[in-house]
Amino acid sequence: MGLRDLNIDLTKEHVAVWDSARKFVKEVWRPAASELDRVTDPQDVIAEDSVLWDVFRKTNELGYHKMTFPEEVGGMDVDPLTSTLLIELMGWAASDLAVSWGVCQMPYLWALVSPDPEMRELAKQFCADTDGKLTGCWAITEPDHGSDSLRFAGEYYDVPELAYRVRAVEDGDSYVINGQKSSWVSNGTFAKYAALWLSLDPSKGNEGGGIAVIPLDLPGISRGKALDKLGQRALNQGEIFFDNVRIPKKMMVAADPEAFKLFSNIQLGAANGWIGSCFTGCAQAALEEALQYAMTRIQGGKIIFKHQAVRLKLFDMFVSVEAARSLSRRVAVYNHSLSKQMRPLAVHYAQASKIMSTETAFKVASEAVQIHGSYGLSKEYLIEKIFRDARAALIEDGTNETLALDGAERLGSGKLILDIKEGTAQVAPTGKVLTGPTFEDLKPMLRPTGVHMGVMKTDPDKCTNCGLCILNCPFKCWEMDENEVPKMKEKYACFSCFNCMVACPVDAISIVEPYHVDGGFFDTGYPPVKMPLEPQDTEGNRAEWTEVERTIIERRSVRNFKDTHVPDPLIRRVLETGRFAPSAGNNQPWRFVVVTDKDFINEMEEAVYKVINMTHTSYHNDTMVMGMVQMLGEPIPVGVFDPRVQGGVGCVARKELSIFMNAPVVILLAGNDRMVSPEQHAGICGQNMNLAAKSLGLGFCWTGFGARVELIPKLKAKLGLEKPWRIQAAMVLGYPKFNQEGLVPRQFRPVTWFRPGRDGPEIEG
Repeated sequence: MGLRDLNIDLTKEHVAVWDSARKFVKEVWRPAASELDRVTDPQDVIAEDSVLWDVFRKTNELGYHKMTFPEEVGGMDVDPLTSTLLIELMGWAASDLAVSWGVCQMPYLWALVSPDPEMRELAKQFCADTDGKLTGCWAITEPDHGSDSLRFAGEYYDVPELAYRVRAVEDGDSYVINGQKSSWVSNGTFAKYAALWLSLDPSKGNEGGGIAVIPLDLPGISRGKALDKLGQRALNQGEIFFDNVRIPKKMMVAADPEAFKLFSNIQLGAANGWIGSCFTGCAQAALEEALQYAMTRIQGGKIIFKHQAVRLKLFDMFVSVEAARSLSRRVAVYNHSLSKQMRPLAVHYAQASKIMSTETAFKVASEAVQIHGSYGLSKEYLIEKIFRDARAALIEDGTNETLALDGAERLGSGKLILDIKEGTAQVAPTGKVLTGPTFEDLKPMLRPTGVHMGVMKTDPDKCTNCGLCILNCPFKCWEMDENEVPKMKEKYACFSCFNCMVACPVDAISIVEPYHVDGGFFDTGYPPVKMPLEPQDTEGNRAEWTEVERTIIERRSVRNFKDTHVPDPLIRRVLETGRFAPSAGNNQPWRFVVVTDKDFINEMEEAVYKVINMTHTSYHNDTMVMGMVQMLGEPIPVGVFDPRVQGGVGCVARKELSIFMNAPVVILLAGNDRMVSPEQHAGICGQNMNLAAKSLGLGFCWTGFGARVELIPKLKAKLGLEKPWRIQAAMVLGYPKFNQEGLVPRQFRPVTWFRPGRDGPEIEG
């Protein structure tokens, strides 16, 4: 019977990978690791003539380094189980080499989350590297921060004392980095690039962190000596120092709290799951060494396997290894699949895998040494190295005690019953991964075609060069040409609000083509734009608009405000019109929060900007945009991906559009989720307030981006809002800086009439 693999879903391809990889790591990795383990000076591990470089080169020649990278950058994008089998085998052969080789990928994987083409090019270069020269490291641990640097959620997340000592300060279009990473940075003394975890705002603890992907040959970077260790001696580890190191902003792939938290939890889950698979392999190696020795070593006139005590030990070891293998494979496959979709990982399951596998490896290796007897302490036998390597695993990537405490907190903050969902990224017998919609399925929505932005033109003979069209354009579509006449930029996002037409005092701007989409996902036809139809009385004769009608039709969204205080009595009058809006069953499912404190408005502005900036980054990355889809949930709110919305997101990300428009008053309208149709009622209530503001000579604008305050728990708490209250709308109020009153055309869609005495519907011409 003997040892066998219980996975019933291994395909022929999986078995072929297993067989070829096992042969390779047995013949190349294991002897190299043993040679490096015996090196007296740890600096010689990375010497120019070290066998380490042969291992990296030969491994990369087989393409193993690019197995998990997407095909778009030259990767192989293998299924999760294939990569998990490979990691397990590498841990079986030499866990220290496995960690060193595996961590090389990290900077290049994180470069993929950047929308910058030059950063993404790093991933392409890594995949194309068959020489093993593009090395990397995960630079997170520090002299004063070990396992505590991995607290990316829970009660300690925002403790200032946890902030990294390596800090980046914004300086124009750059960051300047200072500080020290500790001697436990794997590959620290030779890595070409680093995935660098650092602090951007130390007052916020780990919540104020950032992630940079940087080359380690920049001016101001120096290295310490290679660490001399008990175990995992083939794994180079050492300090990195940063002295006024300047990097461009594009290298900061996570510069806001939301992105940092998302990416860091992905990193923690991926790293712990990786260690779980690796040391399952290490435990398997210890079991095999013990079993083989027990079948050949003679004591008392018979092989020691015949002694009951030895057999009991071996079977207990076997049970532990198989339990660890079952958990580590399932967690690795599950979380790898979530990671590929940029969905939040089940981090506590990865922590459980890491803890169980490393403790199993150490326990099994210790028992294997016991079975070997005195020979288990001799460097002549492989088990001596495996034992030392396994001991180090209880500490690396977070001590097991710290990870257990963190995992328990995550366990208590989630669902308290087993959550079963259909097709959640498990591997089927066919070897295919079952997931939700793929990028290709959603591509028509995520990468729409047939989009035509609005086109406007300026009459140079009429234009007075006042620039009001530029100032009043929300998405900054205009610029001055060489003659100081406004023209539309080469790249812009005009959604045809026609603010420029209203703002122009000399009627110099006209429409060439309004915004429309044809032939794609967001195709809504190409209706003409028309001015308001002439009003008529009950007899069909020409009439005049009433004051209320004219107020409604001439109302314009105001995005430029005077720096003038709005008296509280006027704000109160606007709120009263909202309070008296109609609601189903008169349930009035709303609350108002008014902010006139400029410092607090600025605080909200900056926090929301960071969320929007992360959205912008995610949207322009094919992998990350799927994370947005998953976080938004079902049904997918397709409006988030409307080209007009994404045009605004881009303007906010470039800081061309202020979220709260520098208005002196921000009104947040919260709806009660336990009442009828809070979203619908927010619209009714808010429109009342909008029209009241105009009647009082005030400017008003809805700000959908401002409503993202809802996504920032600390701000919501500060605003005094908690479940079931949810921010439905954000509005700004103030005195208009420019005259924006006037009529503009709108899309005209024919009305379908059903009149008495007619055979069927009549559609207006």
